Amino acid sequence: MKFQTTQPTVFFTGLKQEINAYFTHKKISKFGNNSVWIKAFLVVSAYVGAYLFLLFGNPKYQLIPYLIMGISGVLVVFNIVHDASHHAFFASKKWNNRIRYLGDLVGINTYIWDIRHNKQHHTFTNILGGDLIIENIPLIRLSPEQPWKWFHRYQMIYAPFLYMFYSLFWIFVIDFKLFFKKDICNLKNMHHTRAEWIKLFAFKILYVCYSILLPAYYAGLGLKYAIGYFLLMHFFGGILLSIVAVLGHFVEGPIFPKVEHNIIPKSWAEHELEATIDFAPTSSCMHWFTGGLNTHTAHHLFPGICHTHYKAITPIIMRYCLAHGYPYHAESFLNALKSHFRYLIKLSFKPVN
Repeated sequence: MKFQTTQPTVFFTGLKQEINAYFTHKKISKFGNNSVWIKAFLVVSAYVGAYLFLLFGNPKYQLIPYLIMGISGVLVVFNIVHDASHHAFFASKKWNNRIRYLGDLVGINTYIWDIRHNKQHHTFTNILGGDLIIENIPLIRLSPEQPWKWFHRYQMIYAPFLYMFYSLFWIFVIDFKLFFKKDICNLKNMHHTRAEWIKLFAFKILYVCYSILLPAYYAGLGLKYAIGYFLLMHFFGGILLSIVAVLGHFVEGPIFPKVEHNIIPKSWAEHELEATIDFAPTSSCMHWFTGGLNTHTAHHLFPGICHTHYKAITPIIMRYCLAHGYPYHAESFLNALKSHFRYLIKLSFKPVN
């Protein structure tokens, strides 16, 4: 599977020049700065602080630190691990690789995420057979190119309940499933090093031990309550993770092209522009909380730029697109959320051949 043209187009060349001019004029780096490092310190401190309270605090309030860990764990992924996986958090690739292990510590396998997120989703966005995110949530039809099943007619009803389980499904099913698969969408005959296999199991065991077993037995919570609170933590985290994940693509507006003869009839940049949408792009609160993923167009066009700059470069992208006749999709958060469920309803109907 490849794009019709692999050369930089007039559109993307011109837009890159405008973005580069912004950084040159401001005399700033495209990587992280003090504001994003302070935020990283805060979200990691919230996670660690909640965990210490879980172990040493009042047993009557142990559900609270679990919920804080659920939210702050997702924020760690949004605001630190995501940028580091794109080598955008630090200028140093070595330090990006090191800090990326925060993702493994909060449950996800960052090695397999790099494959399914960076190599697939960011290259073949919204394309069935190339973008694995379309198939990440079983039972939900997210692309008009996916086969329709009878249960899809109810997906707008059961989708929110499945979203609650998404982080659990990611940690305990997706990561293992993809490790054992030889073919992942368009990537064929894959092999993983022994070191990656060891890290997969070592970090998963560590995660279960410190998040369930240690609170259960050391803090006196008991295994039943530790598991129950752990599940509640992930229900909150799963909803937060799912909402941000689906609003960037699975709404009305973005394209889901059918690829024939393994040729995508666009350039990569023009395809990314048409397959992505921003939600609440002017909101500083949403930008801080989601790690800039509300300005999703900027992220997909320039994943090597740290998210702290997305809010500033998004108006540049919008003006450039409008001036040169290219589509730019944006909605408020509420409208995007409504659009997502309208989109689920649309895809719930059996296609007419």
